[in-house]
Parts: sequence; C-alpha cells; structure tokens
Amino acid sequence: PFHKEKTASFHVSPERGTWHCFGCGLGGDAFSFIEKIEGVDFKGALKILAEKAGVRIEYSGGPGKEETSKKDRLRALMARAEQFYAMQLPGTAPEAYAKKRGLTAESISAWQLGYAPDAWRTLLEALATEGFSTEELLAAGLIKEADGKPGTYYDRFRNRLMFPIHDAAGRVVAFTGRALSVDDPAKYLNSPETELYHKSEILFGMDAAKDAIRTRGFAMLVEGQMDVLLAHQAGFKNAVALSGTALSERHLSLMKRYSENLMLILDADSAGLKATARSAA
Repeated sequence: PFHKEKTASFHVSPERGTWHCFGCGLGGDAFSFIEKIEGVDFKGALKILAEKAGVRIEYSGGPGKEETSKKDRLRALMARAEQFYAMQLPGTAPEAYAKKRGLTAESISAWQLGYAPDAWRTLLEALATEGFSTEELLAAGLIKEADGKPGTYYDRFRNRLMFPIHDAAGRVVAFTGRALSVDDPAKYLNSPETELYHKSEILFGMDAAKDAIRTRGFAMLVEGQMDVLLAHQAGFKNAVALSGTALSERHLSLMKRYSENLMLILDADSAGLKATARSAA
C-alpha cells in the first residue's frame, strides 16, 4: 500500500495484530499502519480506528461530551443530506447535464453527486421530519434565515447539481452546488465555514486521491470539482482541487502527508495563469 511492487511484499499477522512490508522494511501494529496510510499522528489514528469500531473517545481536559455529541450529530446530518441529494438525481436534467459533461454513471455514483430540488424548503422539511433541528441545519450550513423575516428559514442550495466535499477520512463536511439556471448569479455556491468545514484545510477529492498521491509520488491540483472527477475517471486518481479559496499553508501540509511533490494544472486562461503564479509563489 505504500509503494508499487511487482510481487507480493505486504504481510499481515491477524494473530499478533501486526504488519510488515518486505519491500520497504516498515512494520508495526494497527495504529502505526493508520498513521502511515492516512498521514496522521497517533491521536489521529486513534480517532479513525475508534470511529470504525464504534467506540467513543473521551479526553480529559479536552472537548466535553456535549461538544463531541454536537459534532457527531452534525456528521450524521451531513451524511443524511448527502444521501437525500443523491436520491433526487436519477432521471433528472442535472444528471443529464453531468453526463453531457463527460461523467459516467459509475463516476456519478462513486462521487455521490446529487440534486438540490428547485424548491425553497425541500431539504429542511425532509430532515426536520427525521428529528434534526433548525439549529443543527443552520450549524451545518444547509439552510439560511430569510432576510427581514426572523424565524423563517429556507434551503441554502436550490436547483443545483451537488458535489459532496469530504475530509481526508472520507466524511462529508460540506457541499458545492453548481447552478443549473443561466439566470443564477452564482455559478458555484459553497457551504459556509462550520465546525466541520474549514475551507483552508480541506481539499476536494483528497479522500479518494491520497493513496494514488502516495504511490505515484505527487499530487495534481486542478481547477475545480468537475476537473477532479474527469481526471480520476481518466486514470489520474491523484487529482485534488480547492473549494472556493486560495491555496493555503494547511492545504500544502495536507498534501505533504502523502508526497513532497505538487503539480499545478489550472486553467490556461488569464485567471488560471494568475492563480498558478500565486500558488507557485
């Protein structure tokens, strides 16, 4: 999993709970494997394994039960929103648009693309019936309060092709919605900053690209979500993209977990050339 090999070289011993790679000489237990494969420290590996095992971790002096529970609720809410949007997509004009742009049905399914219906409160009402509160929907960035109408809320994303944004561990933390109406002033609309989503720390596609970045030895930074999907579909599975922000030190640190090398592949127009120059600097 850490490099390319022509012959089998990775061994796992379930009895001892250890692993060893004869190709590079690395070895250890489950924690050291997660540290290496995910590019995290021991605490990060502990959190990932605990989530997979359904175990709650409590740190003395750290976040309390209430804060941990709140984040768990937000994660569950975002996962449910991803499912909701994905269920709205089949047989719609947005699906036809995605295919017209060159995406296959397999890519659409694998990346969980969805559709935000052209209505004011579809998502809000659907998730409210499932027990999620208005406060939670606001905290997740899924709804907004109407200007001049306190207490009146509506869906943030409407009539848009939805791209879920995941963190490096594969958990959905935000969305980007691509406008489907030519009259919409915002071609792309991103989730606001939330407790789960900090755009200066998240790269779109990193959860799907990290293994390829490690094995190929470099990350490809492309212009946007659609470019990432088409690149992966064409076999360039080490492609990632920014989401509505400039390249930051934290983005670079995230990519550096998996490789020291970065290739910038931005648009060849004036805006893309300027962005390339800024990022290179």
